[in-house]
Amino acid sequence: MVTVTMADVAREAGVSPALVSLAFRDAYGVSATTRTRILETARRMGYQPNRAASRLASKSDDTLGVFLLDLHNEVFADMFDGMREAARTAGRELVLTVGSIGGSLDRPALDSLVRARVSAVVAGGLLLPDAELAEYRGRLALVSVARVVPGFDAVASDNVLGATLAVEHLVRLGHRRILHLATPPTDGYGGRREGYLRSMSDAGLEPWVLTCDYARQAAFDLVMPLLGPAAPDREQPTAIFTHNDQTALGVLDAVHAHRLRVPEDISVVGYDNTSATKPPGVDLTTVDLHAADLGRRATEIAVVRSEDPMREPMVETFEPSLVVRASTAPPPKGHLIR
Repeated sequence: MVTVTMADVAREAGVSPALVSLAFRDAYGVSATTRTRILETARRMGYQPNRAASRLASKSDDTLGVFLLDLHNEVFADMFDGMREAARTAGRELVLTVGSIGGSLDRPALDSLVRARVSAVVAGGLLLPDAELAEYRGRLALVSVARVVPGFDAVASDNVLGATLAVEHLVRLGHRRILHLATPPTDGYGGRREGYLRSMSDAGLEPWVLTCDYARQAAFDLVMPLLGPAAPDREQPTAIFTHNDQTALGVLDAVHAHRLRVPEDISVVGYDNTSATKPPGVDLTTVDLHAADLGRRATEIAVVRSEDPMREPMVETFEPSLVVRASTAPPPKGHLIR
């Protein structure tokens, strides 16, 4: 008697052996039509799958992958707290991969999760362009955190609203020269810049935007010349709104290096509301995107996705809130009118 192999079924059905394996495991990445064709072909050929191997492969169904951009940024630690809580509740294990600030490790990290055959991936801080992420459709069930990626599940915060809350707060205090340190122009992360520009226009103010990466040191290097003695007083900002808390801390470093005071000489607003913003001496006004809640909900969606691979993408948006602390106040009197 000739034994029919998985390769035989794949050849007859016109698919790869890997797709046959996925079909028998009822795993993500196989359409209902293709799965039916594979199973009917296998039945007709008398194929008997290796149950022991199948059970071994199915262990991945209990595992969720996690991608975080940068472990040095507390916002991703906050996201992970929510992810871990939701995974524990659902009885799922987590496999963690970490990227890099510039995004160069996004693809290797995602590829490693594909090889690990996790049932779904919760990804916080992906920097790959939309077009490159599209290549993972059918290979990886992806839930993006804090960024909407076309064609995938996502849980995000309303960044336009968050930036609006920050700028309107500074305008109400009397600030007119409000500098925004914006993210590098990448897919999915333009909302904070957009909200800033819109709010400045609504207030009749001239925008001032400088691009800064995600690191504290980068913000320090960028702001130092703006506050030094070489910069005319009338050209110095009275307030700086940054795209995340890490860059806000870099601004504070630069302000203190010039022996200026916050908020008496300059106001600073961050974004994320991480634990680093709360200690006395920092006490940073910031926008809370509710990172732990984002991570928790994204993981819940990942569980749903792993159990129902063919459903339409699920996208949810959270509303941020402004947390006012001691780093903002009215500008010095000489700066009330631009």
